[in-house]
Amino acid sequence: MSGPGAFTPGQVRLGDRVLWQGVTHQVVAFRGSDVVLLAEETSTPVEVLYAAMVSTPDFAVLDGEGSPVVLNPMPVLDVPVSKAERKKAKRWHRHMKELDTGLLPGSSRARPGYEPGETTLAQRYACKSREFAATGVEISAKTLESMRLKWKRAGENPLVLIERRPREVGHRTDSRVIEIMREVVMDHGRGSGVDIQTIWEEVLDVVQDRFKEELEDPQEAQRLLLKRATFYRRMEDTGLAEYLAAPTKRRAQQASKPLPPYRPSHALRPGEVVQIDTSPLKVRALGDNAEVISAELTSAIDVASRSNCAVMVVPVVTGEGSPGKRIGGRATRAYDLVLLLAQCFAPLAWRPHWDPLALAANSALPYEDLRDADERFARAVAARPVIHPRTVIIDQGSPYLSEHFKYVCEMLDITIEYARKDTPTDKPLKERFFRTMGSRFSQHVVGWTGKGFAHRGLGVDKGPLYPINTLQDLAEQWVALDYQQRPHKGLRSPFTPGLVLSPNEMYAQLMPMAGYRPRPITAAEAHEMLIPAWVKISDKGITIENRTYQSTDRRMRLLIEQRSGINEHNDRFKARYNPYHPEVAYLFDHLYTQEWIEVEFIHRNLLDDQWTQDLWERGTAAVVDSGGRKDDQLAIVKAVQALRRSLRQGPGRAGKAAPMVPFQGLELSAEPEPVMDPYAGVAIDVEAVTAYPALPIAGREIHRPPAIDDADAP
Repeated sequence: MSGPGAFTPGQVRLGDRVLWQGVTHQVVAFRGSDVVLLAEETSTPVEVLYAAMVSTPDFAVLDGEGSPVVLNPMPVLDVPVSKAERKKAKRWHRHMKELDTGLLPGSSRARPGYEPGETTLAQRYACKSREFAATGVEISAKTLESMRLKWKRAGENPLVLIERRPREVGHRTDSRVIEIMREVVMDHGRGSGVDIQTIWEEVLDVVQDRFKEELEDPQEAQRLLLKRATFYRRMEDTGLAEYLAAPTKRRAQQASKPLPPYRPSHALRPGEVVQIDTSPLKVRALGDNAEVISAELTSAIDVASRSNCAVMVVPVVTGEGSPGKRIGGRATRAYDLVLLLAQCFAPLAWRPHWDPLALAANSALPYEDLRDADERFARAVAARPVIHPRTVIIDQGSPYLSEHFKYVCEMLDITIEYARKDTPTDKPLKERFFRTMGSRFSQHVVGWTGKGFAHRGLGVDKGPLYPINTLQDLAEQWVALDYQQRPHKGLRSPFTPGLVLSPNEMYAQLMPMAGYRPRPITAAEAHEMLIPAWVKISDKGITIENRTYQSTDRRMRLLIEQRSGINEHNDRFKARYNPYHPEVAYLFDHLYTQEWIEVEFIHRNLLDDQWTQDLWERGTAAVVDSGGRKDDQLAIVKAVQALRRSLRQGPGRAGKAAPMVPFQGLELSAEPEPVMDPYAGVAIDVEAVTAYPALPIAGREIHRPPAIDDADAP
């Protein structure tokens, strides 16, 4: 009786012939929820519950020839109907039934204003409209008439009254034109606002340029070349007109979104998907110049095991110099992200001042299996697994969008997926990790600034504070000791789902299924990870970041005034340098040996202490502010020396770092091992013990003065 789209309540009417319990009956009356049936063979009336009658397996409504009637033969909706929509449809069915017959389903007496034979359909429409108005719903008699006719044409199926078919975007406009409209509008996402007339002209230009051959056909030309009025309607229908009228900031955010569909992160193997993000550490520290600075933390979280693959603490420093010409500003850069990726390919070294529980050998990691597969685990390594990222989900900050970071990811076979802008739900694990680190690490570190400026403590900047390098050490120790070894509510064992696991335990569960293969960074890859620079080679050497590098290597002398043959870089040679160790750089020989040549900064001997690119930029800013030239390398070296001398003086009394208190680690509930007596159970007869024969030892020679003859005596 029922099928896809069928709607059974109220389908039985007075006078219908029905088949019930193998006997043909006629419906003669309705009494509340009961129905009165009259058997045709015996003329015996039977009163039965309506719901029980229609639920009988052999029940059917018969036509004039005695054949079962198929109720609602065609489905009305192509999608499943929710319970709320079906409930709403039942209410509308009662209204439509009363308008059509004058009786509510299951009722044998008509309400006033709906008497069959005494009222017309128009009068019932008006009465029903007044009834709706009394409840606060405005619906006209004409609308009720249209709804009833639609209901009747659908076989009295009220689902058609609640159907909400999605309107097709673009209507009958060619989909190719709609795509060009989106393309042109998105090109203006980050620019100044323009009107729809300009968009229409640009769309016509693109269509005429892209479909030259198709436009020769008059029918194709009619489909592709929209009239202005039609174009304006399509802009409204597709929402592009509203997007075009939005402020520039909102349009830029929309244009920055990756292509749909968006999907949550899901992974079954370690490294399959890794989320990377940067956030303020909310801990004040001492910078390289002993001044109080802020810090940023960048980390990578494995989706499958929730393990922290790498962590990087970077200082945040405002540049020096006049506005618009600031030099030496510092925050997370593309090279810091590259170092973060490099950490993912090597075990984390354990430090002697760390807690022993932070050792991989003392953790839940499958240490013996990892040691057999990777000889690097034979050394003292921390309890953090080595996870090679296959796909990274990152935001759209400038360091992540840099060509250098993309190049390194491509070299390491890492796929990049960009999260939507201002959408933290695309990286939920990273957002949760930052909150966890704030509650379990940052607020326990001296220099904690609180969750916001309103919650910042008084005198935080006056110290004592940790140096920035110490914060990196503390963060790595916390990851290996606390985060990786504490149970995570979101981690369940694939074999015993009721067991809550720590990230290290989850990795131990997944590693046998996915396997582990060491993948160390090679020497060639290490060079490619350094910051690139394209240089010309002269008799003075090469220039990188306003520094001259030279080498006594014969290979470099052969490249002087030569062309590399790389046209896209104007025949320049490729060079690489490390901003944390800029005293040396590397030049690649494209012509002869195809090898790297190590070159040195020409004033390297004047800078005995360690220095960085940031220190060089601050020295450059000091020279420029004092009226010097930006390319005066010797003056910059002297400025760097002065900065180094000020650093050696150390911070003031209020800025001295507090003594570092190492983590105490988790409680270890283990019984002390008993002291074993090596002579237990051994019987010794003291009388039978004899002395060991002594070995002859040569005596020491004594030097005496020669004897004096009596004759020689005075």
